[in-house]
Amino acid sequence: MKLTPIKVKGKGSQRTPWRPPGPPQVAKRKRDDSEESGNHGNEPLRTRFKSKKPAAPIEELPTEILERIILMSRNLNFLRSSLRIGYRFSSTSFLTELLEAAFAPTWESRFGHHLTPRTPHSFIPGDPGFQSALLACQWANTINILEAQQKWYRRHGGGPNRLDEHPEPSKDFPVAPKDPTDVSVSFERDWETFRRDCTHLLSEDRGLTAPCDTDTIQSLKKRAEYLDLHPSVTIPQRLLAGPFDWETARTSFWLLRGGARLFSVHIGSWEWTQRGYDRIMNLQDKELALATLLLLSELKAFEYWPEYLLDQECERIALIKNSFLTARGHWLQRMPR
Repeated sequence: MKLTPIKVKGKGSQRTPWRPPGPPQVAKRKRDDSEESGNHGNEPLRTRFKSKKPAAPIEELPTEILERIILMSRNLNFLRSSLRIGYRFSSTSFLTELLEAAFAPTWESRFGHHLTPRTPHSFIPGDPGFQSALLACQWANTINILEAQQKWYRRHGGGPNRLDEHPEPSKDFPVAPKDPTDVSVSFERDWETFRRDCTHLLSEDRGLTAPCDTDTIQSLKKRAEYLDLHPSVTIPQRLLAGPFDWETARTSFWLLRGGARLFSVHIGSWEWTQRGYDRIMNLQDKELALATLLLLSELKAFEYWPEYLLDQECERIALIKNSFLTARGHWLQRMPR
C-alpha cells in the first residue's frame, strides 16, 4: 500500500523558465526509393538532399577555383566525390563548358577538315580518354554536344567554315536550307537526310532486291564525315547495347559523322553489340530499328563478331519472309568474313 503524499503549502513543482518562441520545427522528410535510384553517378545532379556532414575544406572553395580544378584535372570522379560539389556543377551551362574543354583541341586543329584514314591518330590533338568519359554520361546527348560546339564556333569565329562544304542532298528529299553560322542547323540537315534515306529503304513499294535500293544504301556510305572527335574515342556501351530510342540514334549519328569507329582494342565489344542487336530485333518502331542498325553497321560494330555468330544470324533471318528482317540480314551479310 502506497503512502499518502503530504502536500506542503507554497512548495509546488518547479515551473519551466520562460523562453522566447523559436522557429517552427519542420518534420524530417525521408527519401523514397525513386529519389535514391533516380540520380546515378553519370547523370546531372538536379535534386539533392542536404548533407548533415560539415563541409570539407575543398567544398568551401569558391566556385571559380573548383571549376578550374575540374577542367584541368579531366577527372569526372571529382564531381562524384561530393554531393555539394556535384550539385554546384550540375547546371547545363557548366556541362557544355566541360564538353567544350574536352573537344576544343580537336576542333581547333581539325574543324572543317574531312576525315582521312591515313592520318595517324597520334597526330590528332585531343584527349580520347577524357572525351570517352564524357560521352559515356547519360547527359551527353546531341542537345548539349551541339550547344557546346556552337559556343566554341562563336568564340573562335567559325574557323575553317566546314558548314558550307556539305554536299547537296538528293533532289528527291528536299531539306531546309543550310545556315553557315549554326552548327545545329547543319547537323539537323544531315540527320534529316539520313532519316529520309531510312524511310526510303522501308517503303513498301520498294524491296532490297531492287537495284535502286543498292544505290540508296551506297549513298549512306558517301555521307560527309569530319573529325569532330578524336578517332581513338571509345564508343559508349549505352550506344552499343541499348536500350535504343531516337536520341541514342542521334548521338550515334553524331559520332559516326564525327569520325568515330569501333576498334578491336575495345575488348568485349562484340558481346555488347550482340546484346544491342537482340534489342533491335525486338523494337516495335521499324524505322528506328533500321536507323540504329545502319548506324551500328557503319560504326563497324559487327566486324568483330565471331564467324559462327554471323552465320547463325544470317541463316535465322533467311528463314523469315519479312522485308524489315531482310534489311537487317543484308547488313550482316555485308560484314567481311
